[in-house]
This record gives sequence, structure tokens and C-alpha cells, in this order.
Amino acid sequence: MNKQYEKMKKQFGEQLRFNEPLAPYTTYKIGGPADIFFPASTRVDFVHVITTARSLHIPVFIFGGGSNILVADNGIRGLVIKNNTSDIAIRGMKGKMKGENEERLVYLEADSGVHMNKLVRFTIEEGLSGLEMHLGLPGSVGGAIFMNSKWTKPKGFVGDAVYRATILAPDGGMRSVDKYYFQFSYGKSILQKTDDILVSVVFELVKSDKEKVWKHANESISYRKETQPQGVHTAGCVFKNITQADAISFHTPDHQTSAGYLLEKAGCKGMKVGSAEVSSQHANFIITHSGATASDVLTLIHTMKKTVKQKFGVTLKEEIQQVGEFT
Repeated sequence: MNKQYEKMKKQFGEQLRFNEPLAPYTTYKIGGPADIFFPASTRVDFVHVITTARSLHIPVFIFGGGSNILVADNGIRGLVIKNNTSDIAIRGMKGKMKGENEERLVYLEADSGVHMNKLVRFTIEEGLSGLEMHLGLPGSVGGAIFMNSKWTKPKGFVGDAVYRATILAPDGGMRSVDKYYFQFSYGKSILQKTDDILVSVVFELVKSDKEKVWKHANESISYRKETQPQGVHTAGCVFKNITQADAISFHTPDHQTSAGYLLEKAGCKGMKVGSAEVSSQHANFIITHSGATASDVLTLIHTMKKTVKQKFGVTLKEEIQQVGEFT
């Protein structure tokens, strides 16, 4: 056993697992093992195991809800932490004038391991508006912030509701940062470029009528169910939409920016590689069946990308994150 891994084992004992299969933790249900694996249930454990691994120069990967990622068949080297932190708490509120009316702002903190669907339902039940369009979003708060997850009807990004956050810096220090630190944009946050790790987030939400918030949430999730595959193994949209500038430059039909539209018109629906296939409902989703491998999915991604490039001249960019040791 690697000497650094042995040092981790001495500190964390049976909590630490070796060669842990990661497929069960992903929404694709595929992928190889983690060298070492640790399920963190509290912020204290989460921060402690990260700082310990970093002090030993062991690579760290944080696992949230397992969506939006493709884990390599060879697995992930180093430490994989399953972030199971789960605290949600209202931290304060204040009034703000909006026109002639007073708007009540509520500040709610959530651990980075909280499932987004759990958080959204909590906010709706509290009559808090700002996240309701994300009802049904898979994954964790940490993943949603990392990717600045979006929804289209009505359009909204998770980052829009961020007020402040607590991050763990590479030097082991805890820092409080405001929303501008994240440099949110479509599918992006600064966390994709730094070694900072999100510990918790404070969202700024608006006190509203609970029934109205539920109405908007149900409209969003109904549209999600109508347009996206349900009850199957998928990790979400494979590719990002293109920019309006690219749509104009490449003369896409009606200047369409939707990656799903371009994939469908290029004939990608129903494409198969091994036990992975493009959804017949939405061409920007790959579905995996029993026996599928990460290699199947990766080959299919390359084929889809090449097909759209040949049809429209557009090079799609992946939204799915590839993690681990790919050959």
C-alpha cells in the first residue's frame, strides 16, 4: 500500500475505504474504483479529511450527487470524498424597499453536500423565492455552484441567488467570500480554475406566498419532465448550448443556440455505442444501460460532436465533466 495512504488509514481507520467502486454513486451508474474513499457527514469531517489528504500530497476529488460527471473505467487516483454534509439553516432576514413595497430578504445557509432537490423543497415550504425553478435538479449544492447550474423555463442560474459562501483554501484556511468571487457565467464558476473547495453557501431569497412559489416550481418541473428523459440512467445535458454569436457566425437554422436542437437535426437521436445511447426524447442526453462503460459514453460523445461539426460547422463544448484515469 502507498505510504501516504497508510498514513491516512492510521488517522481515519475503518471510515476510510480502499478500491471503492464509484459506479453506484453516479447517475450514469458506471465508472471504476477510487483508490481511497471517505464519506463525510459533517463539515468538521469534510474539512479535516481534505486538509489531511492535502498535507500528504494526495489528490482529492469531491463527489456530490454524482450527476454531470463521467467517471473513467479505470477509476480515480487518490482520495474521493463523498460529500454527505446536510445542514440547512435560516441565518437572518432584512427588509428592502422595492418601489413602494417592502421586500423581505431571507438568508439561508446550506452545506455543499445538501441535495439541490432537498434544498429547493425546503425553500418552497418556507415560502422563499429564488430557487424554485430548480426543482428536480439532480446533484448537490456544491456541484450546482461549481457548474452554475441553469434552468431555462423560467431562465435562472443557481449562482443568481448566492449571497456569500465559505470556502476551504489550498493552504487549509477557511474564507468567507461574496458571490462576485465565483465569477459566475454560463456553465462556469471560478471553482473550476482554483483548488478552493466549497464548504457552505448562503443564499439570498425573497419571502413570498408559498402557494405561488409552489406553482412556479411545479410549472418548471412539469416542463422538465416533458422535455427530458425520466427514470433512466443519465447525467444531464452532455453539451453546452452555443453562444448567439456562434449561431449567427455558423448560420444555424433560425440562429438556434440549443445544443439539443443541433444534435437532433444532425441525426444524433438513437445513436448507440455499446450499451450507451442518445435519448430518443432529447438529443443532448446520453442514457446508459446494463453493461455500459465510460468508454462507450466517451466514444458516443466524440461521435455526436463530430456529427454536429460536419453538419453545422459548430464545435460543441462538453458540459459533462470527465474525471479519473482515462486511457
